[in-house]
Amino acid sequence: MLILTRRPGERVVIGDEIIVTVMGVSGHTVRLGIAAPQGVQIYREEIWLAVKEENRAAASAAADALPATPPAPPAEKDDEGS
Repeated sequence: MLILTRRPGERVVIGDEIIVTVMGVSGHTVRLGIAAPQGVQIYREEIWLAVKEENRAAASAAADALPATPPAPPAEKDDEGS
């Protein structure tokens, strides 16, 4: 793990396309700004862990816990709008 000391307004560059800027420090809280390409997903760690757990639970769900058939699609309206 790389450990850096930065002051508000200073930046860290990751690779060629990700810039992390220290926006401010207040007590034990640090505000960060992250500039990254649109396709890069950025999560807080607690959110990332919750998403991973939900995905794991969904992948291991028992087949008999799933619906037997998918729900029917909504009925289409005819040309007269009724």
